[in-house]
Amino acid sequence: MTEDEILQRNLELAVALPTGWQALYRQLIHDVAEVDGTATVVQAKEKFGEMRVYLKAYSEPAFALTDAATARSRTLCQTCAEPAVLSRTTDGFYATVCSQHSEGFEPANFSPMRHVRVLIPKPDDDVENNASW
Repeated sequence: MTEDEILQRNLELAVALPTGWQALYRQLIHDVAEVDGTATVVQAKEKFGEMRVYLKAYSEPAFALTDAATARSRTLCQTCAEPAVLSRTTDGFYATVCSQHSEGFEPANFSPMRHVRVLIPKPDDDVENNASW
């Protein structure tokens, strides 16, 4: 697959995201393509009120951009892209919503997500001589 084909395929996954985050996602994909044209999105979705983008075959700069976009999604309404806060319904549904779209939600006291980064080397990776390990 060429880098242009990867870019197009990655952009097509925006439809799985709430409307308010689609521009953020498209910008992320263009930024990732500039630093790593081979980074491929496996999945893009909303999870616990934040945009989650899962990559395969990516570089450190691509991962950092994805991490930053996830953090940014926690400040944008997933419906309209206005400034927002992570909020929760009484039955535990999380969303990042602005005051206009917050009916039934209260600001969340904490994020239910805990981010842990695990790197699993490929069998041909030289772990001992790789500075990122």
